[in-house]
This record gives sequence, structure tokens and C-alpha cells, in this order.
Amino acid sequence: MSHALFKPGAAPTSPLPVPKESVREGRKNQLYNEIRDTRRNVEINVGKACNNRCVFCIDGLPKREDRSYMPYEEMRRELAFWYESGTRSVGFLGGEPTTYPKIVDSVAYAKELGFTRIAIATNAVKLRLPHFTDAIVEAGLTRATISMHGHTPALEDEITRVPKVFAKKVEALRLLVDKRDQGLLKDGLSVNPVINGLNYKYMPQILRFFFDEIGLDDVRFNFMRPEGYSEGNPELSPRFKQAVPYLVKCIILMEKHWTNKTFTFGGWPLCTLPPSLRDSEVLLKKYMGEYRDLSTDCSVRQDGEVFGIEEVGDGRARFNWQDRKRFDLKHAPDACKECTKVALCEGVWKGYIDIWGDSEIKAI
Repeated sequence: MSHALFKPGAAPTSPLPVPKESVREGRKNQLYNEIRDTRRNVEINVGKACNNRCVFCIDGLPKREDRSYMPYEEMRRELAFWYESGTRSVGFLGGEPTTYPKIVDSVAYAKELGFTRIAIATNAVKLRLPHFTDAIVEAGLTRATISMHGHTPALEDEITRVPKVFAKKVEALRLLVDKRDQGLLKDGLSVNPVINGLNYKYMPQILRFFFDEIGLDDVRFNFMRPEGYSEGNPELSPRFKQAVPYLVKCIILMEKHWTNKTFTFGGWPLCTLPPSLRDSEVLLKKYMGEYRDLSTDCSVRQDGEVFGIEEVGDGRARFNWQDRKRFDLKHAPDACKECTKVALCEGVWKGYIDIWGDSEIKAI
């Protein structure tokens, strides 16, 4: 196993010190929050094949080898590797992990090893099938996070570029809500819309749809990462100042109408938020996703030269997601060096800076 913080010549993009420890040792990079789940988490990418073609997809058109699925014996070794390192939460990612032929077996093996939180991040199309949902829940799934980005058929179909996919996802969500209500998803059911140029003006309506019409109690809005299909596209990537007013409306609605539900946001630099929000530790702990996120390591297919903060071995790249964002995938402009919030705020996606520059970023 080789460990490299950065490839030769690379430089960190944050003013904070670069961690020296291996991901296997765990990272202490999450600020304290009494609500946060303290279990260490790993997300395992099963392959990048997907049955949606979202306009903001960061993978764009993956290479053939990246679309191929992880061999099941490799999956078993990887699950054992992380369990032995002390990790007790595991999530399965893609692409679309429900299309992985061994996904149910992988969930069952994770449970057999002793993982106590077993999650899947999915577009849910296959989860509309009762026999499949029954099988994966019975195998040990404890949480499902659904990628759905619109509140109408026209909007969801436009974003995913798959005709009639909205109805399939709604069918899946209703089935999953029933499973949750039976107590079978003990770690929850959430939906994670990616906020982009097509849906940001509808954020309050999207929230209302998932809470009032579908019956969800957990929604997370993540600001898009302009890479892959959306790289360099200003129409798909709104400016923070355009999207923030709609985010604030959502928080006001939460405070007045949905006080018993959970809403969080991720990917907004703190300096782009109004002072009444960014200066309130109470509100940030309640609504800022980075305050709640589990410390998460990642395992993805990797061939060739290392990049970013990672370990590479057995054809897998292993890195901590919070550190990878802060020191490699995001940019911290000069203003961040003087900011009092730098320990909490991760910076700005590099792709956003490429489109809009850093004029919105100010030291707090």
C-alpha cells in the first residue's frame, strides 16, 4: 500500500494544514455537533454505469473500464478491509448501484461482517420494483438516499434526460416511505436534489413536494459541482447570489411549517449566506449539512498515477471525502486565508471558479 498526499508538483487548495495520517487511521476533520452520527463511514463505488444521464453528472461519459462493475470478490475484500480498520458505516455508490448484479449480496455481506449502518445512494428507478426493494431491505439495508431533482415530471425528466422517469421515482419513494414507516430503514430515508440552473428557482416548491406530497422527513440540497457534463456551463451553474434567496425561503418555511422535519444544504460557501444565518451556530448546526456529515472515506476504481489525497492499492483509490474536497477539488481564494470560518467552510468547487471567478468570496 502506497500513500501519497499529492502527486509531485501539486499544491493544496486550502490554507489549513494538510493531514498526514492514512485514511485507514481515520480523520478527525468534522467539527463537533451533538446531532452528528459518530460512526466512521466509507462509500464504495461499484462502477460508473448509470441508467440516468443527469445534465450535471460529474462523470460525464465514463471510460468503458469505469462503467464495468466491481468484481464481487473484490467487493468482499474491500468491505473486510474497511471493517477491519474500524469503520462501521458503509454506503454503496455508482453510477447507479442498484444495477450492480451483486448489490443485494454486498449488502448482506456487509451486515454479516458487522456494519451497523448500510446505505445506498440511488436514483431509485429499480427500487420501484417491490421484489427488489424487499430483497435489499431484508439483506440488511438501513438507509436509502435518493437522487431526485425536481417536483414535476417535466423538470425531473429534463434534468435526468430520461423520459417518464419522474413517475418511476415517485413510485419508488412511496414504496420506501412504507418501508420506513414499518421501521425497516432505521437510519432513515432522504432525498438529495442537486441544485443547478434548471431547478434553483423551485427550491421551496421542491421541498414542499417531498415533505407534503411524498411524506419524506429528510431533504438535503447540494449545490452542484460544475464538472463532467456541466463543466464550463454558466446556464447549468447558477451564481450563489442567485440561489441563496431561495435557500433562505426554504429555511423560513422550515422554521414556520416543518419544524418536525430535517432540511440541510451543502456546498454553499459561508460568506455567500446572509449574516443572520452564517453567524448563528444554532442555525448552522440545524441546516448546514457539513455540520452533520459523517467522516467519510471513499473507495473507487483507480489505475495509474495517484491524484489528490489518497492511498492506492489493489486497483482501488482510498481517500477521505472531506479532505479531498477541501484540499483538492475545491479552491480557497485569498480571502479565505483571513476568514474566521475557514475551519468549517470548505471553499468553492474549482469548476464554479472557472465559470464565475471568486468575486463573491469574502473573508468573514
